[in-house]
Amino acid sequence: MPPVRLYDYFRTSISHYRHDETIVPWQVELPSQVNANASFLKSIKPNPKEYKVLQDDKSWLPFRESLETTVMSHNLYTMILPPFETDPDTGEFVIDPANGELIPYEPDDQGLDELRRTWFFKVLVDVCQTPVAKKIVNQNHDTMDTRQVWHELCEHYQNSMSSKMRSQELLRWAHTAQLSNSNHRGSHQSWITNYTETIRQYQALQTDENKLSDQMCVDFLNNLMRGTTHLEGILDTYYTARKAARIPDPFNITFKEYVERLIQAAQPYDAAIGQSRGRSSRSANFHSILGNESDEEEDSDNEEDP
Repeated sequence: MPPVRLYDYFRTSISHYRHDETIVPWQVELPSQVNANASFLKSIKPNPKEYKVLQDDKSWLPFRESLETTVMSHNLYTMILPPFETDPDTGEFVIDPANGELIPYEPDDQGLDELRRTWFFKVLVDVCQTPVAKKIVNQNHDTMDTRQVWHELCEHYQNSMSSKMRSQELLRWAHTAQLSNSNHRGSHQSWITNYTETIRQYQALQTDENKLSDQMCVDFLNNLMRGTTHLEGILDTYYTARKAARIPDPFNITFKEYVERLIQAAQPYDAAIGQSRGRSSRSANFHSILGNESDEEEDSDNEEDP
């Protein structure tokens, strides 16, 4: 069909063309989309009970990640932005050349920002229960500057001695916690995923130059599989398969890929053990190195994690 006739068909078609509708510019959201977004945001009601409590120093990382996720879901992320203007390229605070001082963050709507800060400051008062966290919150009580509170909390816990000790604790466990010698009674899959979370938390507490390489993580985990018959040969089997397929060296496997192969190998064993235990086994909280969290694994108490 010629282009002119195609256009005439579109222009006169009842199903495609509406002469009385407002013309919407390209890449601008349609009114229906705007209404849908507004309706969704209106349905999200901030609830202080959804914020995790910081009860001890070792729980700082899961507390920080949980709080950041929650404020984003509540559309309150501006409450924990840096308290001063930052350079978009370097991330450093911008200094005012006129007076040599840092430039304070300026919200678009001062009135709305004050209401949000007052509400969120009450949340911080309730959830910051460690001595240092309480001290930081109380020092900013007059201004209720939640951005300053969050900045000081992150500065302290990222560089504090407790964080360094926590990193050492995580690394020690990640290097020495051999599965075959542990008292872990849950599934081997749960032990492996617990190990990967330990590594993730350790890496999150480090600067880039101090992070473990992917190969070091593989070596650590491979060493901890020794003595566990159905898991200790996974890396060797993979290497043999590569040789048989005449894939040239170097032999590289990512930590993520190695973990996936271990989990696959652990599934038949876990299924067999689960069937032998039956439904009579009691369920216990999984107390791990990762803090005051519980994972309902069958008979997984007495875990040797610190």
